[in-house]
Amino acid sequence: MNRSTSLIMGFAILLIVCILIGLGWGNYNFSKMNISGEGFFVQWIGLRALVADGVSPYDDSISSQIQKSVRYQNSFIESISPRYTSPLYSGIIFFPFALIENKILAHTLWLSGQLIAIFFILIAGLKITDWKPSWYIFLLFSILSIFSYHVFLPWLDGGLSIWAAFFLVGAFLAIRNRWNEAGGILLALAAIQPPMSILVILFTLIWGISKRNKMLLLWFVMTILALSVIVFFLVPGWIGQYLKILYNFTDYFPAGNPGILFKELWPGLGTQFGWMITGILVIILVIEWYYALKKDFRWFLWTACLTMVISQWIGIPAIPANFTGLILPLILISAMLTEHWPKGGQWISVLLTFIIFVWEWALFTNNLNSAHPKMQLNLLIPLPLILFIGLYWVRWWALKPKRLLIDELRLGETY
Repeated sequence: MNRSTSLIMGFAILLIVCILIGLGWGNYNFSKMNISGEGFFVQWIGLRALVADGVSPYDDSISSQIQKSVRYQNSFIESISPRYTSPLYSGIIFFPFALIENKILAHTLWLSGQLIAIFFILIAGLKITDWKPSWYIFLLFSILSIFSYHVFLPWLDGGLSIWAAFFLVGAFLAIRNRWNEAGGILLALAAIQPPMSILVILFTLIWGISKRNKMLLLWFVMTILALSVIVFFLVPGWIGQYLKILYNFTDYFPAGNPGILFKELWPGLGTQFGWMITGILVIILVIEWYYALKKDFRWFLWTACLTMVISQWIGIPAIPANFTGLILPLILISAMLTEHWPKGGQWISVLLTFIIFVWEWALFTNNLNSAHPKMQLNLLIPLPLILFIGLYWVRWWALKPKRLLIDELRLGETY
C-alpha cells in the first residue's frame, strides 16, 4: 500500500469517526429535549422492568407505569392507551438498550442505531434492485426519503418498525445472494413487528417452498423457535399473555386501515366500500402469489414489494409509522424506470419521491388543526397509492428477465 492510499484511507476513517461522534452528540442533545420517542419508551420501560425487576412487560403494573410516563402524540385513536404489545422475542433487539439505566443515553444510542439502519435500507435497496443512479440523483432521493413523513416519524417515535424493515430488506439481500441460512434468520427477526411484516413473510416462505429452498424455511422456523424458547425461560407465561393481547386486538391496536377512513368520510357506504377494497386486494394478492411461484428472484421481488404495499390497505391495522419498509418498493420502481429510460427515469423517481414528501407533510400539517384524530388516517393513502400504481406501471419491465430487455433494446436500435 503506497503512501497516498494510506493517507486517503486514514482521512476516510477519520471522517467516519467524526461523523459518528457528531451523530451521537446531536442525538444526545435531541434526546434531552424529550421530543416524542413514545415507541422507544414503551419498549424501554417494559423491558427495563424485566431486566431490573424480573417483571413481565405485559403485567398490568408495567402497563400503568407506561401510561403514566408515555403520551402518544401521534396516535390515531385517543382511546388506545400505550402499553407493551410486541411479541417478547422482539426483546432480543432491544435487550442491550434495556441494560442501560440512563434513559437519555439509551435513547441516544437507539436513535443513532435507527439512522444507521435507514442508511443500510437505502444502500441495500440499490443492491437488491440493481439500481445504479447518478450520485446526485441518489443524494436527492435519499434526502427526500429520510425526511419524508413515513421515515422521519418512525425514527422520531423510536418503535420497532425501522428494525423490522432493516431485517426484511436484509433477508431479501441474503436471498438474492443465495445466503439462505442468513435469509431465514433475518426473515424471522423481521417478525418482531407482525402487523407490518406477516404477509410478506408468509409469501416469502411460500415462494421459498415452491423453489425447494428448504434451508430458508428451516432457519426461519429454527430462529423463531429458539427465540421463543429463550424468552420462555425468562417469562414462562409470555405466550399466554401475548395471545391475550391478540385475542383482544381492538383494545390494544389502533384500527388503522382505509376502511375506517371511508366510514368517517361516507357513513352510509364507507364500510361496504372498505370491505370491497379488501376483497379486491385479497384477490389481487392470491393471483400475483400464484404467478410468482417457482419464478426467479426478479419476479419474487416485485411480488414481495406489492405485498408490502397491499398489506397497508388489506385490513390489517396499519399506521404510517410502519411504512419505512416501503422504501424498497419505491427503489424498485425507480430502478425499473431507470432501466427503461436511463436518463429521464432517474428524474421521474425523484419527482415521485418529491410528490410523496410534499403530499404527506401537507396532510400532516393540515391534520394538526383537525379536531378529529381519526382523520389522521388519510396519511395511509399517499404512499401506498403511488407505490401501487407505480408497481403496476413497471410490472412488465420488472418481471422480464434482463436478457430479454437488452435484446429488445438492441432490436429497437436496428430499425
